[in-house]
This record gives sequence, structure tokens and C-alpha cells, in this order.
Amino acid sequence: MKLAEKVSDIILDRIASGYYSIGQLMPAENEIAEELEVSRLTLRESIKNLAARGVLEVRHGKRNRVASPEQWSVVDPQLAQIRGKLTGDPIAWITQLMEARHIIEVGASELAATRITDEQLEELEHSLQSMREANENHDSTASVTADMIFHRTIIKAANNEYISATYAPLEEILETVRRTTSSSPEVRADAEHWHSEIYAALVARSPQKTRDAMRSHMSQTLSAVYTTHKENQ
Repeated sequence: MKLAEKVSDIILDRIASGYYSIGQLMPAENEIAEELEVSRLTLRESIKNLAARGVLEVRHGKRNRVASPEQWSVVDPQLAQIRGKLTGDPIAWITQLMEARHIIEVGASELAATRITDEQLEELEHSLQSMREANENHDSTASVTADMIFHRTIIKAANNEYISATYAPLEEILETVRRTTSSSPEVRADAEHWHSEIYAALVARSPQKTRDAMRSHMSQTLSAVYTTHKENQ
């Protein structure tokens, strides 16, 4: 990790803890740099990063300000968790994310049923087999990778540029959620089951069966996310 990234994390930790409060003017840059024992160049790189993510309002010639969480990037997993802590509702962002995923993926899978190519079906079969092998070997990392490839292939198979463009920014934060829930063998087994159902429906090129299978998978996933969150509280 670059030094500037470490400094960004320190500033975010301070915001999460309330050391820097929302709407507060930050100390002067030279004060922060001196306190953290880094160069002003490194600090400015960190501030630029945080400003790009919506966390800081950069005020040229004036001290920077901590922005309202509503201005923060909603697809940044680190910020989502901090925002949940600050608002007192740590699972709200997950609920909204899964609602968005449900809308996108259920509709995309229905389109994919009539548009998917033989090559894409082979990709799905390969990713499904990879997930099976990963689960047999209790390899949650490989299982998550196969999971992501499976869903990404279906999004591509929908053959709609707007769906692809909407889904792409969500992949990083979805990966974070997947890795949190994939530690459970039961969750991985459920995902494998529904992937098999979705794949079979796509092979049959049945929009309704594909839609129903994906909807059930999304419901199972949301339930797993809630269960994992409660266990980690």
C-alpha cells in the first residue's frame, strides 16, 4: 500500500471515530502533514483521493471540509461501511445495494435467456464447474471468483450496454459483500445450487424460468447477507 493510501485510511478512521466530524473544517494541511510525519506532497495526494471519492470538499485557499455522507461515493465499500456507522444503520447500504442488484440482475437474466451465445453458455458452464471444485476444496476465494465470473457473463449476455454500464461500478462493492458471506459453506452450497438452476434455465432459453431462478437466488443472497451481519454484530 502506498503511503498516500495509508494516510487516506488514517483520515477516514478519524472521520469514522468522530475525531473529524461531518461538516468540520480540517486542520491546515501543514499541521496534518507534520502530525502524521509525511510530506505535504503525500498529504495532498491523499486529500485529492478523498475529494475524488466525495469525502472532502477541497477549498482552494481555505481549509478543506469533511463532506456530508450523502456526497460520498456509494459504490466504495470502505465508505459504505463508514457511512453505515455514522448514520447508526450499518446494514442500510447493503439493503439498498441488494435491491439494486435484484432489479438489474433479474431483468438482465431474462434478456440473456434469448440473447446468450453458445460461447457464453460454455463460459457459464466452466465457471459453475470452477465453483463446484472450489466448494469441494473449501476454497472460498476461488468460489467467489467463479461466482463473480458467472454473474458478469450473464450481464454481458443480456447484450445491453446500459445494463453493463450500470452494473460495472457495483462489482467492487459486490465482491466485498460476497467475500463476507462466502466464509459459510452453506452459503456457498446455496449459491452453487442456484447457479445450476440459472444455468439450466439459460440452456433451455426460457426467460421465465431464468427470471424465477435468478429472483430466488437474489432472495437467498439477501438472506445470507442479513444472517452474516447479525452473526458479526
